[in-house]
Amino acid sequence: MKKISTRIALYGFLSVMAFGTVLTSCSKDNDDIVDEVIGQGSHYKVTVTLENVNPDDDFVSVSLAGGTGGTKTDIWKVNGVVRTGESAIGLNDNDFAGATKTYVIETTEPIRAFANGVQIINYGAPMIVKYKIEKGSKVEINENLTLTGDGADFTKQYSF
Repeated sequence: MKKISTRIALYGFLSVMAFGTVLTSCSKDNDDIVDEVIGQGSHYKVTVTLENVNPDDDFVSVSLAGGTGGTKTDIWKVNGVVRTGESAIGLNDNDFAGATKTYVIETTEPIRAFANGVQIINYGAPMIVKYKIEKGSKVEINENLTLTGDGADFTKQYSF
């Protein structure tokens, strides 16, 4: 009986030592690298071109939201103009019906979270759609298509 109790005590002691070693074996250098990668944000740039939008027939909804992790909301600029106090950007069919056919929406500083939804439904003449998302200096999404009417749609959700 004494032999079994000693063996159980030895296995228990070794288990506690192994568990303690696993918990404390990670060096502080590795922790710094993980925190640095998770804590960094990225600049985003979305370029949207729509041709032949008819606001009476077609449906267009482009929305973008993002955050720095802080309270700053002046993080977006549209066609070079900073949107003060807006943490999200929305464009609709009326935005593309006038002279402006292309919108460049970009962040003014790195953000940690990015979400983008787009829905375009064409009921009229063929509509040319060009949609590009860049993260940092890398193109992540590059869509080029023509919606041919009768309810043809382009509906996507993106998040990084």
